[in-house]
Amino acid sequence: MNSNRSKLDSFIFADLVVTVMFAVLAYGTVEAWSLALLELNALLLAVMLAVRFTFDEQAEFRNWRLALPLLAITGWGAIQAVAFSLDRQATKETTVKWLAMAIYFIAALHTLRSSERRKKVLYGVTVFGFAVSLFAIVQRLTYNGKMYWVRPVSPYIAPYGPYGNYNHFAGLVELILPLPLAYLLLARIKLEERLLWLFSVVMMAVALLFSGSRGGILALGVQVLALMIVAIWMQRRGLGEGFSLAGNKLIAGGALAAVLLLVLWIGYEPLVKRFSMLQQGTSEYSLVTRTEYWSGAWRMVTDHPLTGVGLGAFPAVYPFYGRSSVKNERLEHVHNDYLQLLTDGGLIGGLIGLWFLFELFRRARQQFQQIERTRNQDRALMLGGYVALLGIAVHSFLDFNLQIAANALLFLLVLAMTVSTGSTKEEF
Repeated sequence: MNSNRSKLDSFIFADLVVTVMFAVLAYGTVEAWSLALLELNALLLAVMLAVRFTFDEQAEFRNWRLALPLLAITGWGAIQAVAFSLDRQATKETTVKWLAMAIYFIAALHTLRSSERRKKVLYGVTVFGFAVSLFAIVQRLTYNGKMYWVRPVSPYIAPYGPYGNYNHFAGLVELILPLPLAYLLLARIKLEERLLWLFSVVMMAVALLFSGSRGGILALGVQVLALMIVAIWMQRRGLGEGFSLAGNKLIAGGALAAVLLLVLWIGYEPLVKRFSMLQQGTSEYSLVTRTEYWSGAWRMVTDHPLTGVGLGAFPAVYPFYGRSSVKNERLEHVHNDYLQLLTDGGLIGGLIGLWFLFELFRRARQQFQQIERTRNQDRALMLGGYVALLGIAVHSFLDFNLQIAANALLFLLVLAMTVSTGSTKEEF
């Protein structure tokens, strides 16, 4: 029986990791066909989890408190679809997507209790992030107007790598890059392994810079600063075995030099052009359009303060409050994940979001209280994970990465890996 449970856990884990990578490669999983596959696979996972827990007397349901807000927002979406939504079909579809995400998150919380699996995820997503970053750079240099060089795209989108928008690629890197960077700076590892981590970090940083996502670059800057502060804090608390501040400065300097050299070699003109737009101040195009979107969205919130317009109903309702800057296309998202939670979910949705943050901070507090008893490499993984979450939280003020299924799924994987790290192998 134990052997069967172990095999089932291994299958659930493999399915989860493969799905995360597939979701990214399938154009970020924003189209009906890819979302359908994602949701059908979630149903398969739900069945396997049900079988697993039926025969598991040690299933720790109490450790899944972070998953409860996701289930709550799914329940709220179901209520909206029946009684409150201004676009019931869109709310039904979005509620199903939220339910699928909750299932994936529960699967991640269950399977990533193992330190060995967490390390496999770290290696897997680092290699994947490196490969996708390399692909994005090559595609940008050889761009022929088609994604993957074969699929024609609308002239109104800005594809980069496997995504239809460069900001979403930046979100991918923000969620992955801090993990190997924390390992590089904080973990006790061999020199040759450290150099491999450094190489992957440099490639992802270069790819993010060439995406031209200013929100992504801002988030990356916040993440690097946060990790350096963490390194100093750990050194002062006597938790700095395996690294030194002098060594970290050398590594950081080498990484920065490598990034700059690659940027200069590949070509820095598009990046300079992108940031030169900031000289326009408040008249800069993206700032003007975002301000207009946010203003219309806020009027939507004030008109529907308690219940919101319905999960996923924003595109149908927004034309009554503002216009899209994209010709012949409607505005799908607010370009602010926090504001969209209020437009779609109202005050009730906002309270569920606060509940999620409360549970996250509760778990983080527990982990930091145990940090001196946590193994060196687990500690690096935990800190890198929280820095990754910080980066996407910053970027979410300016874009809608968490509305993209691939990035939302990766976010939940990183979150589960981060909160599952403890002082013992199977501690949640």
